[in-house]
This record gives sequence, structure tokens and C-alpha cells, in this order.
Amino acid sequence: MTGVAMELFIERYFALSLFAVGLSHIALARQWRDFFMLLKGTGVAGIIIAMFTFPLGLLIVLGHNIWVFDLPVIVTICGWGMTLKSASYALIPGQAERMIPMGANAHRKYASAGFVALAIGGLLLYHSFFRVK
Repeated sequence: MTGVAMELFIERYFALSLFAVGLSHIALARQWRDFFMLLKGTGVAGIIIAMFTFPLGLLIVLGHNIWVFDLPVIVTICGWGMTLKSASYALIPGQAERMIPMGANAHRKYASAGFVALAIGGLLLYHSFFRVK
């Protein structure tokens, strides 16, 4: 797989994942709240979250490190953010637990994040499938 093909694959994979997770956060906001509240109660939320986000963030950093003033830079910035955030979650005890919203209305934060993820994912889907030549 050439460098350009790898970058496009990562961009499409990330865009589809972000779009799907965004839809899920909108449609199932209360379930996401409940899931993260349960996760928070384990005392090892940082390790569990890092197990999933660190490998994807690292893949993006290594295979899609594009710093141009265009839409693909969003994927690169997200990759670096995921890598750094998950590393801090895994290395700083309680960091993830402090970031998990609590309360009866916490589901609204998950729904709001879902709308942001859906918009960015949709934009990246358009770019990676229809605009890239």
C-alpha cells in the first residue's frame, strides 16, 4: 500500500468511525452516560479507554501525519489528541475518571458531542470519498 493509499484509508476509516459513533451518541446518549458512569466506578477507566484510543491515535499519527491547511489536518489533529489524551489517561491515575461527566443531565453532553462528531465525520466522509481525486 502506497503512502497516499494508506493516508486515504486512514482518513476514510476515521471518518466512518467518527460518523457512526456520533450517530450512536445522539441516538443512545443515556446509554453512553450509563456506560461511562459504570466505567468510572471500576477505578481503571483510564486503562480501559486507553486500550481502545491509544492504538488508533498512534496509527493516525504514524500513517496520516499530514499538516496542510485542508480537511485532512483534522484527522491528524484528532490522532495526536487521541494519542496524548489516552497516554495521559493510562499514566495519570484518576485522570479519566475526572473527565467523565456525572449527573442526571450528563446525557446531554454525550448527545452534544455526538452532533459534533457527526458533523466532522460527515465532512471528512465527503472529502475522502467524493472530493479526493
